[in-house]
Amino acid sequence: MFKKLEDLSKPTLLSKTGVKELKQSLTDQYPFFKEVEDEIFPKKANIQSFKLRSEYKVEIVQVDKDYACFTKENLVIPHLRLVHKFPDLLIKQQVDAGAIKHILSGSDVLAPGLMSQGGQLNQAQKGQVIAIYGEGKENAIGIGIMNASSDQIKADPKGHAIQLLHNLGDALWQLSFK
Repeated sequence: MFKKLEDLSKPTLLSKTGVKELKQSLTDQYPFFKEVEDEIFPKKANIQSFKLRSEYKVEIVQVDKDYACFTKENLVIPHLRLVHKFPDLLIKQQVDAGAIKHILSGSDVLAPGLMSQGGQLNQAQKGQVIAIYGEGKENAIGIGIMNASSDQIKADPKGHAIQLLHNLGDALWQLSFK
């Protein structure tokens, strides 16, 4: 999804209401967020957003100098660096070693990569945002949305199981180092 970020708008400060709504969305989507809210959004933080002018209608949120999350439609999705810092924020799905290079190049996660030896499919619902881990890797390698529930994937382990939204090395990841 983030192959290039050429059409990024200038930053705009989020209003107090905007920050409150963002925090509420994160709390609604991710129960663990409430425990780390003050670490992610310190009281006097400079919170800005950048709009990506593309067909995706994405807004990227920056807290001080760190990218915290991005919005896509009515979902608020944590940045991969945030998931590295707070690994319990999202449900973990693990792919086998053979799938790692494909995910790092931007491919969706196929069901066989989760169901084979080395893969691990945890309970999740269709449409739920999850963290993607690679076999033998300590940190998440991507973030995605479940295309089917884990029960459906177990029953029919074929096709695209997880739509990849953000991965190590993509343009959003690279932006966090500038």
